[in-house]
Amino acid sequence: MARTRDQNLHKRRKTQIIRAAASCFAKKGIHQTNMQEICEAANISAGALYRYFASKDAIILAMAESEKNANEHLITHLDNSVDVVEGLCQALPSIVAILSNREYGRLAIEISAEASRNSAMAKLFQSNDAQLQTAMIRALKAGQKQGTVNKDLNVKGAVYVILAMFDGITLRSTSLASPPKRKTVKSFIQFVRLFLSPV
Repeated sequence: MARTRDQNLHKRRKTQIIRAAASCFAKKGIHQTNMQEICEAANISAGALYRYFASKDAIILAMAESEKNANEHLITHLDNSVDVVEGLCQALPSIVAILSNREYGRLAIEISAEASRNSAMAKLFQSNDAQLQTAMIRALKAGQKQGTVNKDLNVKGAVYVILAMFDGITLRSTSLASPPKRKTVKSFIQFVRLFLSPV
């Protein structure tokens, strides 16, 4: 039991630090944020922080792992959906809620810029993207066989367009006034159904 409690505490502390760092990076930028500021935001000592993460790069790598885990939840949901189009539509409210968050958008821009200068970091985020693309292509192809997805659809192109729309929502959320999330979700669902469903 003690070991389980220790593991749970370790996980909670890591999550606490990652969230604090994400907030700092989004507000000030990665290079403008120092480790002491992350400590203050996480309400922990420097010694405690360094027990979990040796550097800002290590924190960003942990963020990449968190993104991978989130992608895997979506992948599992799509794989388990009887109708992949409706499965994607069911997931869109939570996806749009995350993507349209201004802090998330600013963080995404910061990490993208940092990854362009750091090949190891870039590989991790590219791997996450490739994993999601591959899974969505697989799910849509399965839907074509089942008759729930338009058989004439260029699946790879369709996945590219949908993910580009995800990116667009993220980028626009950082600087432009956006419509209510409910309207965005409703429009996105209408688009997905028209785009993917059999004619």
